[in-house]
Amino acid sequence: MNRDRKFVILRSRMVGACILCVVLAAAFLLSGRSKTVPDLSSRSVESARILFAGTKDDADCVIVLNGDVCVMIDSGEEQDAEHILALLRREGVEEIACLILTHPDKDHIGGAPTLLENFPIQKIVVPDYDQPKDSYDVLLEQAEELEISVLTLEEREELCYKELSLSIWPPEETYYDKDNNYSLAVLAEYGEVKMFFAGDAQKKRMKELLQYNLPQVDLYKVSYHGRNLTSGVKLIDIIRPQYAVVTAAAPGKEIELALTSVDAQIVCTRGQDALFVSDGKEIWLE
Repeated sequence: MNRDRKFVILRSRMVGACILCVVLAAAFLLSGRSKTVPDLSSRSVESARILFAGTKDDADCVIVLNGDVCVMIDSGEEQDAEHILALLRREGVEEIACLILTHPDKDHIGGAPTLLENFPIQKIVVPDYDQPKDSYDVLLEQAEELEISVLTLEEREELCYKELSLSIWPPEETYYDKDNNYSLAVLAEYGEVKMFFAGDAQKKRMKELLQYNLPQVDLYKVSYHGRNLTSGVKLIDIIRPQYAVVTAAAPGKEIELALTSVDAQIVCTRGQDALFVSDGKEIWLE
């Protein structure tokens, strides 16, 4: 009787040990199988704010804020400068880490002289443009007088500001008939969120952008104020944005149709600001 009882106890212990081993092995396998995804919020990182300044006419000005770091892409027209200053002050900006001027047209650089007068700017990034243009030449002279570093891009550049990374593509050629084709193209990444800014790329420059193997993006600043362009339609089909910002009152019909076909939400900024917020995983319109 005792031997039978000992055998039952021993067998019960062995079964319990086996069950424990199975549980531990399963836990180990599951933990090894799970993939750790970088989580910006777990590091107490502030959400990024992407603010498109409302302009009086068709013009570009984007303010990207990552904590206390401010990066700007274009500066609107001169008539928009006071409104842009007000936005920067409202957001508590004390200095601009990087001002990217995609090309030297007045609807992209017009507000820059006022920015230089009112804010410390660490760096200005411009395309390789050597055509005579008074307003642009005066701006570069102003930057030199203020001892601001000016980076003239001739090849792709990678910049990083805290959790915000920027890939900037300069135009492929040194001369274009249209100034818009000198546009720098910027891919900004904040965690898993991707944003693409195409300046005013027209037909020739747009064909270059189509060769860049761009990823699908969450936000797209539509090229050339959303005006109709066949190659622009092709780009939309490639990058398939969740949001499309048109720096005008409305996009052209072809562009609007292309954006609608990929279920992009269209946001227009003539006369109204547009604020997007991202936690590094998603982006949304405030």
